[in-house]
This record gives sequence, C-alpha cells and structure tokens, in this order.
Amino acid sequence: MSSMINIAIVDDEPIFIYTLINIIDNCCNSLGVKHLIDKFSNGYSVLENYNKYHLIFLDIEMPLIDGITIAKKINELKFESEFPYFIFVTSHDELVFEALNSIPYSFIRKSDVNNEIVLRNCIAKLSKIVEDKSKTIKLRTNRQDIILKISDIIFIEKLKNYSYIHTASEKYSVKSSLKDYEIVLSKYGFIRCHEGYIVNLHGICKIYDKSILLNNNETVPISRNKVNIIKEAFMKRTVCLNG
Repeated sequence: MSSMINIAIVDDEPIFIYTLINIIDNCCNSLGVKHLIDKFSNGYSVLENYNKYHLIFLDIEMPLIDGITIAKKINELKFESEFPYFIFVTSHDELVFEALNSIPYSFIRKSDVNNEIVLRNCIAKLSKIVEDKSKTIKLRTNRQDIILKISDIIFIEKLKNYSYIHTASEKYSVKSSLKDYEIVLSKYGFIRCHEGYIVNLHGICKIYDKSILLNNNETVPISRNKVNIIKEAFMKRTVCLNG
C-alpha cells in the first residue's frame, strides 16, 4: 500500500492524544501504511481544515463543541465528498447511538484504545479505500488514449455499440461492452442497476422504485429485480470502518 493517509485527532486530553498517536503509529507501521497525524485540542480548529484529512478521531465529550456536533457540521460542509471518515472516541456507551447518524463512522471506547486489533482493522480498511480512490483506467476515446480516475466515474450507460462513461464534468464514448466494465469495476464499488447501466455506489444520492438519483443530479433507470440488491449494497458501502 503506497497511498498516504492523513489523520486528525481531536481531544481535550493531552495524555490520551499522546497514547492514541503511538498506537496509530504502531498500527500504520505494522501495515506498511504511510501516514501523517495532526492533533487538535478543540473542534473549531479541525473545522477549518477538515478537507485535509481522510480520517478524524473525535472525542464525543469536549467543552465548547462536542464531537457529534463537529461531525454534523463537517458532513454539511463536505457535500458528496467521501472523506473524512470519523472514529468517535467515548467513555460513555450511551452516547454512541447519536454518533451513528454521522456516517461513515466507527467508534472506540477510551478504555479499549490499547486494543490495537480494532484500530488496525479500521486503518487497513481505510487505507484500501484511499488506495482504490487513486486507481485509474485507460480509455480509448475519439482516437486517443486518456487516463481516468476510477473514482471520478459516476455511471456508465450502453447505447448501441458504445459505452458512455460519465463523470461530473465529462462524457466519454468508448467502443466497448458494458459487461467488460462491469467485470473490471465491480471491485471498486460499481454495480449493474439495469440492462444498460452501471453505477458507482459512491455516486448514488437516492434510490427510488424505478430510478436512481445520482450526485450530479442525473437519474438512471433501475430494474425491478435489482432494487433490493442495489439498496442493500448502497447501505453497506463503507458505512462502518470496522463493519
């Protein structure tokens, strides 16, 4: 794994921050994951820099502004951006239920922070997600080869002998089978929703009975026999780092 993951820790207890940094370092080093860690003593500071990070550890209980409020504010600011993910840190289990509304998420108890297995699993999964986001695919379109980030693809549609690959800003026509793309892209979160369409699960905004609304405000059809499969896959898409 070669991608760098950027991590922030937001907590008002310096001793705990020091402990957590050491454990994260151990986990990342054992996995061979390159990483940078920044620390903040209050949530307002991380709000100014949230888009620098892939993962933010948030203490649920802090003065001035608590971790759950920070996560809600970041989710409002980041729109459809996948990052950052959150790991909530708490000493009180009863606070976890409210935190679960801020996805993608995970949580750890402060008493369990020395259990490296939990953190190692989270970091391994996140590192793979970051690695996958950097993957590219080569397309032959309009008599030239282009390199496209797979994560930029929102959906692919089939019209006659061509597949049309849609990103937020472009549409590329490729003389290729939709089945070929289904095979190649399935491991990156793409799924067939209709005979003529493949969608990126991370590009889905809402799923209706007969159509899917995508993050670029386009809609694509969904086959009746695919609705439950798509909904289930959508709900599972990186909702929980340790799930």
